[in-house]
Amino acid sequence: MIISKDAIIILLASVLFFSPLSAQQEQDSTSFDSTLKFFDLRGTNVADVGLGGSTLFGDYENKDFGFYYRVGYKRFITPNIFLGLTANGYTISAEDTDFSLMSFDFGMEVLVLPYDRFSPIVYGGFGINTSNDVDASAVKTQIGIGVEYIVMGQLGVKLYYEYNYSFEDELLPLIVDDRNDKFLRFGIGVNYYFGGTKERAKKTEEMETIINSNLIKN
Repeated sequence: MIISKDAIIILLASVLFFSPLSAQQEQDSTSFDSTLKFFDLRGTNVADVGLGGSTLFGDYENKDFGFYYRVGYKRFITPNIFLGLTANGYTISAEDTDFSLMSFDFGMEVLVLPYDRFSPIVYGGFGINTSNDVDASAVKTQIGIGVEYIVMGQLGVKLYYEYNYSFEDELLPLIVDDRNDKFLRFGIGVNYYFGGTKERAKKTEEMETIINSNLIKN
């Protein structure tokens, strides 16, 4: 049995989205001091904005790069894992025509090095493409990689590259041929973290309570 490249991409996105166990194990093994360091750099909530480009993926004639932007929100699950929603606007150029599209994506993001200023990022999930030009929508999946650097406390700059696979061919310009078409989005963005100061104070208070309780017992 031959497994196509598209099937592998979908499988990787599904594994990333539904299997955060290894990241959870890493988080459980970290020390209290490391957890506090995470909240010094980042936080429990993230406002996510980005700008970049988009293009069809594959050997198509008359394709070009279009404009892409995103705004979103992510929520801390563990120091490694965030779940989030994004609204994305982008243009695809095909057959000498620019198509304006939007997608609403839900996904999971994994920070590889959550206690460091610099961290690789891996993310994936599912979304819906829509268009103002036609009354149609298309379900898709996305998987991406990137890097983030915390330039100052709670403010990170990131670069990212994202592969999108459409399950349907009912939304222009994804009706390019008889296959479910693919497109790429890439850009530079900013993550603004908040809620970290409050969570750090809470963790510190809990630790002090534990230490004082142990002193009383001794």
